[in-house]
Amino acid sequence: MTSLFSIQQAENRDKTEVAGFLAHASLVHRHLDWQGVLDWIPMEPFLLLRLDNRLQALLTCPPDLEKIAWIRCFACGNFDHMQQAWDLLFSEAGHHQNLTGCTIYSVGLNDWFAELLRRSRFENFQNIVVLQWDRHFPSIQKTSQSFFIRPMESGDLDQVAELDQTAFEPIWVNPPDKIKMAYTQSEHSSVLEIDGKIIGYEMTTANHFSAHLARIAVHPDYQKQHIGSDLILDMLNYFKRKGIDQISVNTQDSNTSSLALYRSLGFKFTGESFPVFRYQL
Repeated sequence: MTSLFSIQQAENRDKTEVAGFLAHASLVHRHLDWQGVLDWIPMEPFLLLRLDNRLQALLTCPPDLEKIAWIRCFACGNFDHMQQAWDLLFSEAGHHQNLTGCTIYSVGLNDWFAELLRRSRFENFQNIVVLQWDRHFPSIQKTSQSFFIRPMESGDLDQVAELDQTAFEPIWVNPPDKIKMAYTQSEHSSVLEIDGKIIGYEMTTANHFSAHLARIAVHPDYQKQHIGSDLILDMLNYFKRKGIDQISVNTQDSNTSSLALYRSLGFKFTGESFPVFRYQL
């Protein structure tokens, strides 16, 4: 039966077909990403599974950083073909030269997708938890007056990308192109600097009703000096003035320092949690 299926690398000419498929597919996992699924075409691997020349499923997981790849999207037309489609596509991706020696990561945003990953022997090594601000401003000690918070500018992005690489472990680093995307999609973004050097930054997305603290980082040499809390309080005040007080943030359940910071500022667990998986090729 599997001989009836064919797998090809997606090309730019496939974008219209892929867009239509994603709009109607029964099962779609999309990574929490600054970049749209179609933007990953024609990066490799972006695999299309066809049966009798009709698109049945797709999988894209091109490496973003050296030896690190995230599953950006898996989609299947219907539940009955889900397991077979996943097995065929993941097996093909695992032999792709671009993924040689890589560790593949994914977040189980849906129960059905998390179960697929478990069956393929992905390891659930940590979880992402969601917190929501309780709408009260805490009394927090301010940093020294030598620190200066200002709006982020496009000319800051190279420094911000360098800071991001320094502050996060490799799997959570955003490369420079993703930092630029995050900046353009943020409603509020700021930097904290000393003597012209950026040592902390924050980016927050928003709609008319709520906001989400999408990214915050402090240089390791300046941590435990209330810099993170100053950046967050500046952001909270901005959205309070705009009449938005539904503000959320995600972090890993193993990141005790981030959890302590958010809870000190009035963020509380919502009860939502998503498993993070990895698979070493």
